[in-house]
Amino acid sequence: MAHPDFINKNMFGAVNETRVRVYLTCGFIAMIILLIDFATPLGVASGIPYVAVVLLSLKSPEKHFTLLVASICTFLVGVGYLGSPPSDIPMYQVFANRLMVILVIWVTAILTLIQRNKVLELHQERLKRIQSIKEVEIREEKLRVLKATMRTVQDITGNFLNNLYYFKFEIETNKTLSPESVKKLDALIQDTSLRIDKLGSLDEIREKRMAGNRIGIDYEHSAKDADTISRKY
Repeated sequence: MAHPDFINKNMFGAVNETRVRVYLTCGFIAMIILLIDFATPLGVASGIPYVAVVLLSLKSPEKHFTLLVASICTFLVGVGYLGSPPSDIPMYQVFANRLMVILVIWVTAILTLIQRNKVLELHQERLKRIQSIKEVEIREEKLRVLKATMRTVQDITGNFLNNLYYFKFEIETNKTLSPESVKKLDALIQDTSLRIDKLGSLDEIREKRMAGNRIGIDYEHSAKDADTISRKY
């Protein structure tokens, strides 16, 4: 079984590797978009592809990274304006196109973060439901085992009490027990005690059908398995 520290170290390494890969990919794509923007005349909304960088940033385990990417892309839109070749388009259209790109970037970032939070909340709710279902199943299993154990105890004690009627009848008839009956009574007490000890010393729960089609604990079978293992070793 893997050590918890080793598992946590591997998980941290995987998360860190994902973070670095997303950082490098976002930076590489953003640079390509900026170079394309430099080669495109003013007035063309060539900064729209920055939306893809914002969407890609969602793969990062850090929620605030998306906001950082949106801010950097906004800055690059301004850099692209300064480095793009001039055109015959009026400047108000150029500014309008740049503002539209910035608006799209931030609307995309905000909406995707809202969606991400909703997905996270749904995931947390799902985990809670699964945990609740598991707890219910565990309680039901414990109750089922408890009932089977109590039926088994009732079967053992019931068998003991039924045999006592024989000795009661002998005492009422003869006013005493014969030496042979005393030995039988001792054997009955020891056998009943042994059965209860076996039931209380189980390492594994196995069920069996008892009288009346009831479910009980197969303490004899488990005890035989334990004896077989002890003889082997």
